[in-house]
This record gives sequence, structure tokens and C-alpha cells, in this order.
Amino acid sequence: MFLQRLAVLLGGFAAGAVVRRWQAQDTTASQRSLNRLSREWKAQVRAHDHRLDRLEARSDAHETKLKEMPSTAQIVSAMDELLAHAMSGLDGRLTAQARSIETLQTTVSQTDELLERVLESLDTLQDTPGERG
Repeated sequence: MFLQRLAVLLGGFAAGAVVRRWQAQDTTASQRSLNRLSREWKAQVRAHDHRLDRLEARSDAHETKLKEMPSTAQIVSAMDELLAHAMSGLDGRLTAQARSIETLQTTVSQTDELLERVLESLDTLQDTPGERG
């Protein structure tokens, strides 16, 4: 019986040693796995930080470009000025053309009257050939 108890005691020691060794290996494996996951997580954080920095730089560049662009009110004001200038130029040209047309009409009218008198004079001269001769 002593041997049986001794065998149980030795078996208990052996089982305890195996369990401790297994826990030590499990702890080491868990630690290695934890270290690997930590490295991967840190690498992803660095990659995300780098990407975020690039996005912030692009956002700042776009914001600067937007600040340089004129506002809608400025564009509308500039268009109003351009249209006003174009319309005043057009009004001036139309007024000048209207004066030219009036002058041309007056000239044509005077030319018609003069031509009518000349033709009447020629008719009168043709009707009285005997009086001349």
C-alpha cells in the first residue's frame, strides 16, 4: 500500500510538473501571439496615421484653393460690370448706326428730289425743242 501511495504521490508530482510545463508553454505561446498582434496593431496605427496626415494635407490644399476662388457675389458683380460695359458699348454703336441711317435717309431723300428736278428739267427741255431752234 505504501507503494501505491508513493506511486500516486509521484504521479501527482509528475502531473503537476506536466501542467506547469504546459502552462508555461501556453503562456509563452500566448505572449508570442500577443506580441505579434501588438506589432500588427502598431503597424496598422502607423499606416492609418500616415494616411490621415496625407488626407489632412490634401484637405488643407483644397481649403487654400477654395479661399483663393472668388465668391458667388464677386462673380455676379463682375458679370454685371461686363454686361453693363457691353450694353453701353452696344447702345453707343446702335445710336451711331441710327444716326448714320437717318443721315443716309436724308441724303437719299435729297438725291431723289434733285434727281426729280433734273428729270423734270430734261422733260421740259425735250418738250420745247421748237422754241429753241
